[in-house]
Amino acid sequence: MAQHWMVQKVSIVGIAAACAAHLPFEATGSAATGGPGLGSTVERLKDGDLKSEARGVASALHVHPAGFIKPPADGGPTVSAALSPGAKLDAKVIEIPSEVQLMATVTGHDGVYIHVRSDRTWYFKSADYLLGIEVFTQYDKRLGGVWVDLGSGDATGPAQARVVGHNLRGHGWKIPSIADHGRWPASINSAWVIGTQTDTGKFGMGGAPQGIPLGTEVFGSMQTYGGVASTVSLEGDKSPAADARRIRELFSFNAATLLGGHSAGSSVARQIALELGLVHVWLYGTPNYVRKTGTYTETETGPTHRKMVAEVINNNNDPVTSCLRNPLTLVSLAWGTQACHDYSGWNYETRSPVHTVCQ
Repeated sequence: MAQHWMVQKVSIVGIAAACAAHLPFEATGSAATGGPGLGSTVERLKDGDLKSEARGVASALHVHPAGFIKPPADGGPTVSAALSPGAKLDAKVIEIPSEVQLMATVTGHDGVYIHVRSDRTWYFKSADYLLGIEVFTQYDKRLGGVWVDLGSGDATGPAQARVVGHNLRGHGWKIPSIADHGRWPASINSAWVIGTQTDTGKFGMGGAPQGIPLGTEVFGSMQTYGGVASTVSLEGDKSPAADARRIRELFSFNAATLLGGHSAGSSVARQIALELGLVHVWLYGTPNYVRKTGTYTETETGPTHRKMVAEVINNNNDPVTSCLRNPLTLVSLAWGTQACHDYSGWNYETRSPVHTVCQ
């Protein structure tokens, strides 16, 4: 078994590394400018001001047992995080005076953090989603990203966010906080797990289906922070098991919870569903299951003998589908199948796409 594991490990890492440049996974848009330090990536803000503000609110924070930085939850539906002094965000930061400028900022930028100075709230804009960041975490990529330690390290990214705005199929942005004095949509009984990011540490939603409900809580998988190299940790549910424990500490799941995930995030969603016996589960482009008809129901019994029921959505020729069983499927990236891993052509919780890719 040890020899088989080593061969499989080398196969996945080797193929994934060779194809990493071709697979956007959940792309986030604009890259950081001016280096990773926070002060050097802020637009419309003098260098150093934001760090000073973070120091000013640090005394109001408490630290989650896993090392997450989280503010006290006494502000109604809006529970936005604050950064620790010297934190590094590897993406452009745009600061605006108030929510009045939020719509123009969201429509004019992508793949960026947005900081509202008046109420100290943080957002991340990605594709057709606006996420309100509730919890930041520091993290450290070990062995080149094969494993990620959350709660320590010199990199910073979101650990938990909330869907607070969306642009459903280009019909116009809905951001309730703009008209509601900055108050976010209340958290609902719905959770989403993000998958592999080539531009690590960001909550990219580019490959996600449309219409994930407002108020859904959003979490990252280890592959969100470690990138392609950490996909080896999906083997034997190693990283999904660790992610499941972490996310279950942050979110109260119950029998009625709507749970979904894309790419490696679907492996984490599957693990949580197996542990808890959840039945309202949607898995998109999952490495764990074969394509079959592309849309089918998977029933599986977990370690506690509870039954999971999941809807599996796999595009035709998606190279990530079933790659844990057959890593050679990733080779198809070399001839352009990366587009097949995009599920924005689907509406969430539906069994047929609005438009198909890779027919």
